[in-house]
Amino acid sequence: MAARTVPLGRRNLTEDTRRAALSIGGVAVALLLVLILDGIFAGAIGQVTAYLRTLPAGLVVSQQGVRTMHMSSSALPPGTTDRAAAVPGVAWVAPIWYASGVVAADTGRQLSYVIGYEAATGRGGPTRLVAGRAPGDGEVALDELGADQIGVGLGATVTVLGAPHTVVGLSTGQTSITNTLAFVTAADFTRLAPRPPSYLLVRAQPGVAQAALAARLAAALPATTVQTRDEFVASEARIVTDMSAAIMQIMALLGLLVALAVVVLSVYALTLFKLREYGVVAALGATGWRLARTVTAQAVWTTAGGLATATGLALLLGAAISRVAPQISIAVTAPSVGRLGAAALAASLAGALLPIYRLARLDPAVAFRRQS
Repeated sequence: MAARTVPLGRRNLTEDTRRAALSIGGVAVALLLVLILDGIFAGAIGQVTAYLRTLPAGLVVSQQGVRTMHMSSSALPPGTTDRAAAVPGVAWVAPIWYASGVVAADTGRQLSYVIGYEAATGRGGPTRLVAGRAPGDGEVALDELGADQIGVGLGATVTVLGAPHTVVGLSTGQTSITNTLAFVTAADFTRLAPRPPSYLLVRAQPGVAQAALAARLAAALPATTVQTRDEFVASEARIVTDMSAAIMQIMALLGLLVALAVVVLSVYALTLFKLREYGVVAALGATGWRLARTVTAQAVWTTAGGLATATGLALLLGAAISRVAPQISIAVTAPSVGRLGAAALAASLAGALLPIYRLARLDPAVAFRRQS
């Protein structure tokens, strides 16, 4: 009959439930700070790129050298739409117009990106309307959160592109911490702000590879930049990241250092508190390797418990904040949890190194005397 191994690391941790709860709770609170910071940043990126991620086309054509919509200005050369539509493999082409500005009402003002699209096809317009209908000339569709922030609803009059528009539709998921989206017809946009299309949305015919079609478009439209939708989204995410990278990196680094310090101290203190138990194990003939495995297991259990608790709290906190302030999104992602878990585990093992070193030279009699 095979001998059963006693899970001493886990039992040592759970023997004193109060101390175990304090250790795991301390680690969890520290890790929670990092998850919230990462979540706020990931949520902001998700909000800023929400419209781009739902575009109904696989390819985006813009002015040469322009790879983003945020903080960019794009104007396509005359005739670009027709030349793009003539490229073999193109199913359809939808031009959209874009400008940054302000949506204003008597009750408030909101920074907005104004999108002009062809109302006949609806391509490039609001992804999903939760109330009302698509706009016609002299009308606008706003995101519901953006409309709420300036205190307007269906039937209200707002100023867009310097002219009054009636709010006839409310979309969703297109307001971030800093701005919202407003949708008007292409005819309305070009009447108020005459300019060529800013971007082309291009859909490939069934069976035509995106990469092959992108190469054909680039050859046919030399004064433009052709990207896949995923590349366009990635470029947008990068520019937003670069704009806020310095402050976010400092905050994230400080939060991570605090969290890792708490992990190290928690594991170290918990190991020293169990010194007598390890002395008993050593007196019973346990090797230094066995003691090291026990301390390592205790560190892993502490970190795992703290990470699981922090993840659960971050999800609950994110949901609560979204209810109170819908314009703020906290996205707790698996990659973020994984990276933090790996860093916390490394820190916990580092915190166990000194106790392991001491345990390897532990005299059981000394351990008993110190605990008497």
